Amino acid sequence: SDDADKKTEETSFALNYAMAFAGNFGAGLTYVSKSKKYDGDAATVGEVSSTIGLSGYYNVHGGWDDSCFVGLHYNMVTNDDTATTDTGNKMTKIGLEYGHRFKVGSLGGMTFNWAPSVAYWMNTTAYNDDSKDDLNDTALIINAANVAMTF
Repeated sequence: SDDADKKTEETSFALNYAMAFAGNFGAGLTYVSKSKKYDGDAATVGEVSSTIGLSGYYNVHGGWDDSCFVGLHYNMVTNDDTATTDTGNKMTKIGLEYGHRFKVGSLGGMTFNWAPSVAYWMNTTAYNDDSKDDLNDTALIINAANVAMTF
């Protein structure tokens, strides 16, 4: 088939940085860039996207390690149009997260924590195609496979 002959290019870059300040409080920045193209064009919405986000944290026990935490997240996601359609969108995502960081070990001045959490997200999607109404949805997410590194 013609699909087998298509050249696929896929790149992904993610940066998530959080910093503690003022005792129990912390703040974080998120940047994610994803691109999956076939012969230079995105086939479906979401295959070319970027995310910029801000987070605020309250660490119940005063530090990043071995502490319960509450996080408030604000992310802005842009999903590009495909090469042939005006189907992209812009999403605003607000999340409230609760979890606990369990210290699992240290290496070279870095501490590794297992940080399971549960988050409630409220999302608004504004489509680039003006004939579509905005979409509002919510999600409850359990994240059991999160490992955080602190230094």
